[in-house]
Amino acid sequence: MLKDRTKQQFASTLKEMLKKTDFQKIRVSDICKEVGCQRKTFYYHFEDKYQLAAWIYIDTIGKIWDPDKGPYDFAENYIRGMEEIRKDLTFYRKVLPDEALSGVYKHIVRYGDELFEKIAVSKGFSIDDELSFMIHYSSLAQICIIREWIFINPPETPSSLVTKIIASFPEKLKNILL
Repeated sequence: MLKDRTKQQFASTLKEMLKKTDFQKIRVSDICKEVGCQRKTFYYHFEDKYQLAAWIYIDTIGKIWDPDKGPYDFAENYIRGMEEIRKDLTFYRKVLPDEALSGVYKHIVRYGDELFEKIAVSKGFSIDDELSFMIHYSSLAQICIIREWIFINPPETPSSLVTKIIASFPEKLKNILL
């Protein structure tokens, strides 16, 4: 619990700092100064500020969609996740500009891969090379599409976007996830 509270403190500090400063200008030492801790405390929890930004996304989605607490309606949960992201568009627009994308997205893609694999395994599927590639490809595509959606003013409805994303899944992945 203390570990989660510390991560939440870093997250809320980053969000506050983003109200005044561009993400690219914020350094880990700046975050630590605001929190009142040493850098080693930050690095105990996160690799870098990009992982912290990704963790904020992952924490939001994880509260909605923990495969260990399923089963879920895939589309319904996806829509709920997108609605949560839409509530915090300013944050995502600040941490996902082109120059920051590679740092944040690698962590989010890794999370997407792990989430989809957990869902597949929970439904009795084994993860072979073909399925692993399909999941990874899908995770990469989804973060790119979601990032695009974040920057559209105003973004289309989460329901509409999720319908399009699911329609783009290969049949094998649809059969596993839906």
